[in-house]
Amino acid sequence: MKKLIALALALVLALTVCSAFAEETITLKIAHIGPTTGPAALYGLATQHGAEIAVDEINAAGGKYKIELINEDDEHNVEKVINAYNGALDAGAQMILGSTTSKPCEAAGAQGYTDRVFFLTPSASSTAVIEDKDNVFQVCFTDPNQGAASAEYIAEHKLGTKIAVIYNNA
Repeated sequence: MKKLIALALALVLALTVCSAFAEETITLKIAHIGPTTGPAALYGLATQHGAEIAVDEINAAGGKYKIELINEDDEHNVEKVINAYNGALDAGAQMILGSTTSKPCEAAGAQGYTDRVFFLTPSASSTAVIEDKDNVFQVCFTDPNQGAASAEYIAEHKLGTKIAVIYNNA
């Protein structure tokens, strides 16, 4: 009888503990880093607005998890992106969504790799962004893949017989 009562009390205690954890909301802080001012602001604002919509939808659905979005402006600048990255971490970011453009993302991603922060870029397409980094990921195709896919599409649909490539290495 004592064992049965002890087992029942243990079960009640376990259910009470589980229900207490089930009601607790867990907040995940995600930082969006991208150019929201300057000449590349169009790109950074697009990814920021997309992130805001996703966060609003997830938070409106309720549930155990809530997302807090931290926005940092890197001005599409390799030096300023490190300040934005550090600002995001200082604000408690647990994950980085960014940077939006390739060169700043290469710099911030390298720092994220060193710090072991999960890093996901929605649009930086340089292969150097993820090269030799096991915690930095790209959502979009890399530059070489975009070029190859474009060439295949043009050839398959006979959109041109003479193609020129203009390259700006600045």
